[in-house]
Amino acid sequence: MKCYMCDADETTREHVPPKSFFPKGYRENLVTVPSCSAHNNDLSMDVEYVRNIISPFNGTNTMAEMVFEATKRSFDHSPKLLHRAFGDIRPIDFNGEKVGIFSVDLARIDSVMRAIASAVHLKEYGKKYVGQWQVFVASTKSQEDLNGQLAPWQEFRLLLASLQFVQRPVPQPKVFEYSISLLPDGLVFKFAFYQGFIVYCFGPKAERTVAA
Repeated sequence: MKCYMCDADETTREHVPPKSFFPKGYRENLVTVPSCSAHNNDLSMDVEYVRNIISPFNGTNTMAEMVFEATKRSFDHSPKLLHRAFGDIRPIDFNGEKVGIFSVDLARIDSVMRAIASAVHLKEYGKKYVGQWQVFVASTKSQEDLNGQLAPWQEFRLLLASLQFVQRPVPQPKVFEYSISLLPDGLVFKFAFYQGFIVYCFGPKAERTVAA
């Protein structure tokens, strides 16, 4: 078989989402797709970064806490890794809670989410996605959000939340679950990580599928 991301032959299997998102003891019967070695390995640093910033995110569940506890041990061995993820973290009061805020690298999040969307598409439709997924990370906050102002993307968040999604079965829904909304001009995947970090991926219909 061919890699889920390119035309190279399959040499390994990629977990959906990556295996490191799952705490130990919750890694049985995970979904995998065919991958080449390059696409399995090239995103490893981005995957690590994204897992590290999602797992401590406000509103996620105990599975995320389990993953972050393991992640913190890697920070003990690599202060640079900690700085890359949370270098500008600072405390604020938000909605009556004391929380820490930090900048996120949306480009790195996008690259990981596009890979997950392509893998989910292959699983759902048996065909490779050709085109560019558009990614919207609904759980991150802008400066306007933090200041209590009307954020530029709030209307878009509400529009996405109003769509009709069909939930799909997954082996570990407390770690990762997804649902699908079919639109006249394409489809939208809704990803939920640790029941609290929400990401949407859009695929235009004209580019949606080709034979694998």
